[in-house]
Amino acid sequence: MSRKSDRGFDTLRAWADKEGMREFIRFCIVGLIATGVDAAIFYTVRCFAPYQVALASGYLISLVFNYFFTVRWTFKARTTVKNAVGVLLAHLFNLFVVRMSLMYIFIHGCSLTDKVAYLPTLAISMFTNFLVVKFVVKRFS
Repeated sequence: MSRKSDRGFDTLRAWADKEGMREFIRFCIVGLIATGVDAAIFYTVRCFAPYQVALASGYLISLVFNYFFTVRWTFKARTTVKNAVGVLLAHLFNLFVVRMSLMYIFIHGCSLTDKVAYLPTLAISMFTNFLVVKFVVKRFS
């Protein structure tokens, strides 16, 4: 087996160890709180602005909370300029590529309302966000 494919198994083993599981649980707790902030802002701003503005507003405001708690509490790492920039870029990727694309697909392809489309979009983007943010924090701390 090549060293590159061993890394995939190492990642799976890390998920199974106790600290990996604790990280995931802490990530979920921080994520739930940040999601609450995100959703509250989305639905409030959506009352007077298009869904794109509401989606970006909620996401970006909850990002500030999420960054500090994810780095310091979830992954027990130091906040640095490198991981701040990396986490910001990871979140921007998640917002503008993953979430905006999913919202577009659910609204225009599946004929869901934006308020309903927000829920599956949120659920799917949580997984991509965890993987990308964990990689960035571990690499740049």
